Amino acid sequence: MRTFAIELRKEKRTGIFPLMFAVGILGAAYALVNFIVRKDTLLNLPLAPMDVLLTQLYGMIMVLNMFGIIVAACMIYNMEFKGSAVKKMYMLPMSVSSMYLCKFIILTILFFIAVCFQNFALAQIGITDLPQGAFELDTLIKFAGYSFITAMPVLSFMLFVSSRFENMWVPLGVGVAGFLSGMALATSDVALFMVHPFVVMLKPAVAMSAQPDLTVVVIALVETILFLFAGLWTAKNLRYE
Repeated sequence: MRTFAIELRKEKRTGIFPLMFAVGILGAAYALVNFIVRKDTLLNLPLAPMDVLLTQLYGMIMVLNMFGIIVAACMIYNMEFKGSAVKKMYMLPMSVSSMYLCKFIILTILFFIAVCFQNFALAQIGITDLPQGAFELDTLIKFAGYSFITAMPVLSFMLFVSSRFENMWVPLGVGVAGFLSGMALATSDVALFMVHPFVVMLKPAVAMSAQPDLTVVVIALVETILFLFAGLWTAKNLRYE
């Protein structure tokens, strides 16, 4: 808890708190405005109302979330490299791997809050604008959990990359390249492409159904754990030069 409290105070200076809150608010605002403008067009699509609400609005929200995660992951470690601060951590009575884990937890919590903001807006749209009786709260909750879980591989991967490169432009470039390559591969049915964390995050956005894909969920959880443990192991065993 002491390490977590220290990290919490440090991260307040990085700017990730306003960044992730802005991602949540902008995502919510986009959903509300987009549905108001395109309501008739969206509801005339040959899809169930809940599928329209969740799949047709999630695309841009997902892009906001992805770039929010990429930038936040870059910012959260950038401060550690200034003045070689992270190298000095090894001389202090604290675990660098614990520091890494605390950063992961903080970033996960902030992303969860952003997802909640966005889904509150979707719930408001569903209650007020969908046909009578068409809104299903359980479907919304399942999709919210699905979109959160499928984004976690990108979060854990980007944090891992950011922790290994002192130059912030390197992880930022990796994130942009991941987004572009993920966009090119997301619609493919080739199972091998699912090892790409950005493809996993894009899967809910390219689907035409709001029902979670269990295979995608399992892959997302496995990749999240693998990248997290890779980051913890390297933080503990590979000292910064």
